[in-house]
Amino acid sequence: MPFAKLQIDGLDIRYRREGQGDPVLLLHGWGGSIESFNPVFEALAPSFDTVAIDFPGHGKSALPPKPWRVGDFLDLTLKAMDALRLERPHIVAHSFGGRVTIRLAAEHAGRAGKLLFTAGAGVASRKTLTRRLKRAAASAARAMESAPVVGSLASNLKARLRPHVASRDYLAAGALRETLALVVAEDQTPYLASIRSKCLLVWGDQDRETPLYMGETMKERIPGAELVVFSGAGHFPYLDQPHKFNMMALKFFRE
Repeated sequence: MPFAKLQIDGLDIRYRREGQGDPVLLLHGWGGSIESFNPVFEALAPSFDTVAIDFPGHGKSALPPKPWRVGDFLDLTLKAMDALRLERPHIVAHSFGGRVTIRLAAEHAGRAGKLLFTAGAGVASRKTLTRRLKRAAASAARAMESAPVVGSLASNLKARLRPHVASRDYLAAGALRETLALVVAEDQTPYLASIRSKCLLVWGDQDRETPLYMGETMKERIPGAELVVFSGAGHFPYLDQPHKFNMMALKFFRE
């Protein structure tokens, strides 16, 4: 299994590369790694020059030196593409990888081939009552923690509230918590209309992390985009229904 590392701006970035043909770049979701895409990688490598990278702070790549925004991950991805001589690869993007891919395709159209978003993130969440209550509780805890008189009490309250108001990704993010908060706060929807690549959107109708309405919004905003919904699949359509997904990806990139 040909794993290797790049040095980009002082950071070790792990990647895997295999196969020949048109290049395809796999960009994993938040908390994922190269291994997250193993079934897709194995399906594509016999027909394409297939590359997967670990984003900084994920898999076996180094942590970012400070809290990063989507633009920082985009810059890193472009530099990795340059180092690997990937001029205009097709891209498979899952979840967080979708945020980076939206920006890449919108701001650097000449570097993006065909795009396959699967449960892609980037569209702002709907402000439901539950979400508003969670944000209000989190804001209250932060405000109380900064008060000089009740600081220690508020810190305890915040610790008690966190499991109820924070997402699973945030709770598991560790050193990347501030980075996660920054990237989730960025709405990529305004960039969608600028994408000119051919796009296939694959969503699960049971996705609770990036619900189907996000895929529908991307279809409406990206010119010519096609949306395919996998019945019964959740946030990982390519794992829930791997054969169907892989056959669809191969057909899309071969056309």
